Amino acid sequence: MSRALLPVVVAAAAAVAIVGGVSAEPQTTGPTTPSLVISSMAGGDLYQAYCASCHGRGGRGDGPTVPALRSAMPDLTTLARRNDGVFPAERVAALVTHGETLRSPAHGSGEMPVWGPLFRALDPSDTRAAVRISSIVEFIRSMQVE
Repeated sequence: MSRALLPVVVAAAAAVAIVGGVSAEPQTTGPTTPSLVISSMAGGDLYQAYCASCHGRGGRGDGPTVPALRSAMPDLTTLARRNDGVFPAERVAALVTHGETLRSPAHGSGEMPVWGPLFRALDPSDTRAAVRISSIVEFIRSMQVE
């Protein structure tokens, strides 16, 4: 390259860098993937992180992923009403823990993640996995309407 063109090339490269947004900062290709394990053990936080995408923020079965699912999501706020006024805590815990093996109409398709093994895979503590499941069940209990 001739010496006469060198200033033009340098100026052009600088202009492209400024206009194109090139910087000395490291570039990313998009948003970072959040951790699959949240640190909170609060039922509401766990529900929002793991359940609301399908069951809806309010538990009415209207989560944003519902259109992509094969099965309708149950209204979790009426579980007690549909069970003679008694919240079926053991059944809910079993569904969260074992999911499809119970073959309920809502989870018979196997679409629901089985959270027991997933929680244990993400965090090897059986105690923390059990606390997460218990906290989710208690949060769902708190959502019940008369």
